[in-house]
Amino acid sequence: MSEYNRETGILTLSLADAQNFHSTADHNLDENPPIEFYAEKLGNFGYEVSGITTDKLEVKAPEAEIFELLSGQHIYL
Repeated sequence: MSEYNRETGILTLSLADAQNFHSTADHNLDENPPIEFYAEKLGNFGYEVSGITTDKLEVKAPEAEIFELLSGQHIYL
């Protein structure tokens, strides 16, 4: 499960949540990318990613922004 810390501005994003929300063109529904894929994707969009383990990562960003990015909704904003 993902958790957002308002004091630090850091979202701990679980691999399961990333895979569940990810629906952009770079993701096939029958494949489940590893956490490194999401760390690179978020980094390419300018987010500060740290604390990467096999099942979660930490990113300095509001939860809503990350889920909009993974779902593809940010292109409509």
